[in-house]
Amino acid sequence: MQDQAAGDDSPVLARAPLLLSESLLFPYKDGLSFEQDVWMDKGRKAAFEGVLDRPPASSWEVMNPRAYEQGKQSPVLSMPDIHPLLNSRYKPYDIGQVGQLDLRILAQIFGGEGAARDLTPAWDGGIYWAGQLISAKTAEEQSSTKSIALMYLSAWKSTASAHVFARMYADQVGRKYSGVKLDVADMPLNDAHGEETIYTTNEGPVVITVRGKYVFVAESFDLATARKLTDLLIDGQGKGEIRTAKVTTSEPGLSANLIRFLHSCGMMRAAIVR
Repeated sequence: MQDQAAGDDSPVLARAPLLLSESLLFPYKDGLSFEQDVWMDKGRKAAFEGVLDRPPASSWEVMNPRAYEQGKQSPVLSMPDIHPLLNSRYKPYDIGQVGQLDLRILAQIFGGEGAARDLTPAWDGGIYWAGQLISAKTAEEQSSTKSIALMYLSAWKSTASAHVFARMYADQVGRKYSGVKLDVADMPLNDAHGEETIYTTNEGPVVITVRGKYVFVAESFDLATARKLTDLLIDGQGKGEIRTAKVTTSEPGLSANLIRFLHSCGMMRAAIVR
C-alpha cells in the first residue's frame, strides 16, 4: 500500500494531480484500514455483511471507523438562504460540501504532509458556494475567473486548529491571484465579528475571517457583501451533535426496502412514519 501511495508501481499515477491520485487510492488505503478496524472491533460479520447492510455514507465515516461503529453522523454545515443577498448580481455556478478527504488533500497541497496529518483529524465540516456575475455576458467574460466569486465555510474542533487553517489558506492567496496586498486600511479596529484579514487582488478582495471554531473565506465579493455573508453563514450554523431519526415504515416489500436503502446511503435523513 505504501508503494501504491507513492506511485512506485504506476508512473502515470505518480504524475497525476494529487486530487486525482488520492481519490483513486482512497478506497484501497483508507477503505482497507476501515475494514480492518471494524473487523477487529466488531468481528468478521460486522466487517462484511454489516458494512454491506449499512455502507459508509461519507469519507468521514471511512476515516473515522469508531464513529461509524457508534452510529454517529458526519459533520454537515448548513447553507442559509443567501439568495436575497446575491441574486441581483450572481447566478449559482457550483455548490457542495468539502469533506474530510477533500480537506486532507487541500492541506497536503497547501502545507505538505505535516499539515495534512495535523489538520485532518481536526476537521469538523465544510461547505462552499460559487457564483458567476450576471453581468458576464460574452463567452470570454464567462470563461474568465474574474467572473466567479467563491465563499467557503469550514468548521474545526478547536479555535487553535481554525487559526492554523486560516494562516495556511492565507499563505496560498498569492498562488491564486496576482497583485496581492494586505489591506490594512479596511481591517476592523475590533474583533467583535471575528479576526478578519483582507487582501486586495487583481480579481477583488479576499477576506478570511476566524470566529471561534469557524473559518470563513470570501473571494472576489465586495467587502460589504463578504462581511454580510460571514455573519449569515456562521450565525446560521446549528449547535450540538447531529442526530438522525430512525426510519420506520409499515410498507411491505420493495417500498420498505428502498426506504431503508436510501436511508443507509445517507440520502434520507428524516424519519418516515406511516
